Amino acid sequence: MKFQTKLFLDRLFGNLICLALLPFVFLFGKILRIDHSIKSDNVKTIAVAKYFGLGSITCAVPMLKALKERYPFAQLIFISRKENRQLLELIDYIDKTFFIDDKNILSLFISSARLFFNLRKDARIDLFFDLEVFSSYGVLISLFSLARNRLGYFWAKSTELKTYIYTHLMYFNFLMPVRLSYIQLARIGGVNVDCQTSLLPFNLDENVKISADNKLKKLIAPSHLSYDKILAFNVNASDLSFARRWALENFAQTAIHFANKGYDIILLGSASEKNYTQKVKDFVSGDNGADKIYNAAGYFTLSEVLVLLPKFSAFLTNDTGLMNLAYAQNAKVAALYGNNLPDFTSVDNGVNIALYKKSYCSPCLYIFDKPPCGDKAFCMENIKTDEVICALETLLNTKVGQVKESVEMDCQIISEKQNYLFGTLRKK
Repeated sequence: MKFQTKLFLDRLFGNLICLALLPFVFLFGKILRIDHSIKSDNVKTIAVAKYFGLGSITCAVPMLKALKERYPFAQLIFISRKENRQLLELIDYIDKTFFIDDKNILSLFISSARLFFNLRKDARIDLFFDLEVFSSYGVLISLFSLARNRLGYFWAKSTELKTYIYTHLMYFNFLMPVRLSYIQLARIGGVNVDCQTSLLPFNLDENVKISADNKLKKLIAPSHLSYDKILAFNVNASDLSFARRWALENFAQTAIHFANKGYDIILLGSASEKNYTQKVKDFVSGDNGADKIYNAAGYFTLSEVLVLLPKFSAFLTNDTGLMNLAYAQNAKVAALYGNNLPDFTSVDNGVNIALYKKSYCSPCLYIFDKPPCGDKAFCMENIKTDEVICALETLLNTKVGQVKESVEMDCQIISEKQNYLFGTLRKK
């Protein structure tokens, strides 16, 4: 199913079911008088649910680490969509994963029923962290898990019903780095206030590293292969918002500029994004340097991409999941932001550059289901090709650990903000 279809079904049926269950939740809460305390000795099983976004799951890894450190003997379960399986298999802190299949309504219903059964069969859940903000489906999964404590986020009136279903609610601040929002919720669940908040690299075995190098040598002739002269581009964005995509013509112009300077350009993406990615090559067909641009969408596995990202000279990307993975792997990233603020995900390691030009209607991501511009992405149009080229050249001349020289362009380079106090909490 397309994302907009899932959103429609969630709003139509999910909210109705949640509202219908509210009286029963309230009644059983009064009758059973469940102990909602959170202590070291009464937390045996923890569940964390995040259904959408490779980037969001990447930003949740510090939270998972903090939970494991606080409750080392508790079982940590992660619930997500099966499309996220490759990434979740790389996270060491997860003991067990459950997946739903939302390719169509029937598979969603069957996999959800199986999930309910497995959650009840496995163990009584003491802490259930729902990392979705708006999803009614997420509310139902949390409720039917019969978890002793259900922790989630509220945001404005659209999530008011959560007040009567969750035991602990934290205000979700879209101006705060998302990984810190996750840590805030985990602090309500008892983790240490001074736990690590920075993104964590994924551990990859030697066979994956060898495989990634071998595939790269097949893509680029070994006699011409030099990691110091390779740039990677991600021209894609998920259907959460296609308005996050910078124009393909701009990517093509940028690619040709650096190809003519002797760089090989690797276009990354999933197999489903291969045709869209190919359009970059089509724009430059016949141009001098076009033979140094390679469409590698679907060519590398996710693990292999994670191996290669920090080896490349620099990585140019839209604001999407692969960007967050690059941040975690400590790659040199030039990220393009439009309908989302860089504050939400950007990581400044002394090298990364966040390119963002404030538009009247930005940010609109997460505020509207569809952008006010109708996917015209005026915010992305404001970022010019010469500015991106300038940013990449700055990255190429900066080593990790060095302080960047001032970039002469109308963009913001966001500094990471670490020190936050607890936010507003609603407790049932």
